[in-house]
Amino acid sequence: MKRWKRNTLLCLLIIGIILAFFFYTKFSFKKQVELLSNTIEEQLSKVLELSTVKYNYTNVVSYKDNKQFSGLNLPFTNKSFLIKYSGYIKAGVDLKTVETEIIDLKTVKIILDKPKVFDNVIIEEEVYIYDEKSSVFNKLSFEDLYDVLIEEKQKVEKEVIDKGLLNDAQKNTKDVLSSFLKGLGFENIEIIFR
Repeated sequence: MKRWKRNTLLCLLIIGIILAFFFYTKFSFKKQVELLSNTIEEQLSKVLELSTVKYNYTNVVSYKDNKQFSGLNLPFTNKSFLIKYSGYIKAGVDLKTVETEIIDLKTVKIILDKPKVFDNVIIEEEVYIYDEKSSVFNKLSFEDLYDVLIEEKQKVEKEVIDKGLLNDAQKNTKDVLSSFLKGLGFENIEIIFR
């Protein structure tokens, strides 16, 4: 009887170890597969955009606000701060709509959409707030900071586009694609932006 209990206990222990190993490997393997599939999706989305220009910027903004009544500033309602921030703008060509026409072994024609801005990012770690002043009747809030940064992003983007950011992106796209296509053996390369 003792021997039967000992053999049963030993069999249950072995089955328990086998089941624990099975469940451990099953869930461990599943987790790795999910990580791999997420990485593949991320890489595929990067291939569809050819970013050819990156513009880095740093700026300082002064913000002042006070409540007014009939055009007069009310006392104890002044609030202000200085913000120093950094960011970047990336521009390039969306490759989802590219059209390729191979005319002969040495001639190719590529038709692309015009360059556009892909990213306009203010780097959170590089936002510094100085000289904060708040009043009893007009408190500083996170929305004040957020509104100023959104307005600044739009302003900087418009300025760099006016200075020729998209023209630079178009030129760099032509250079990159021409170099790539010459490496494939094409000599006559026509790149058109629609």
